[in-house]
Amino acid sequence: MKYFTNAMSLKTYLGMALLLCFGHAAWADQTPMVLRDNVLKLPQAVVVDGDDISHFRNVELTQDANGTFAITASQAGSLAGVESVEILREADRVDVLAKGWRSACVSIEPEAVSYKNGDFVVAIPESEPTSDVCVAQAIRFYVIATLPTDGLAAGDYSVSVNGVKTDFTL
Repeated sequence: MKYFTNAMSLKTYLGMALLLCFGHAAWADQTPMVLRDNVLKLPQAVVVDGDDISHFRNVELTQDANGTFAITASQAGSLAGVESVEILREADRVDVLAKGWRSACVSIEPEAVSYKNGDFVVAIPESEPTSDVCVAQAIRFYVIATLPTDGLAAGDYSVSVNGVKTDFTL
C-alpha cells in the first residue's frame, strides 16, 4: 500500500472531502466522514493542484493541540482513463460527457466536480480492483457530469476531466 504524509489546512482537506464525498447524490451510499479522538477519517478524497488531479482512499487527518490537521495516512487511488470530453447543452444546463475505457476488474465511481476562476475540474475515480487476477478486457464507459453554471456570467469557460480539456461558452 502506498501512503503519503503532508501538512495542509483543514479548509483544504474539508474542501477536497466535500468535493468528492458530496459532489454526487450517489455518495449517500458511501461511508460518511468521522471525527473521533482527533482523527478525521475520509473514505475518499480528490486533490486538485493546478492541472494535477489525484485520488485517495482511506484518508486520515490527525488534529494536534492547536487544532491543525495533518495527513497521517492515505492510500493512492486511481482515476479512470478518459479519451474524450464533449459539452452537452440543454436549456440552462451544461453537462460534460466523458468517454473512455476501463478494466473489467474495476468500476467507475461517482464523479467529483470543482469550479474556480472559469475552470471546471471533473474527477472520475475508479474502484479498487475486484481481484488480483483479472481478465484483460477493456470496457467502454460514458459519464455525464452536470457543471454548476447557475449564477455564472456569460463568457468563455474550460473543463478538464481527468486531464482531458475542452472549452465552452455560456
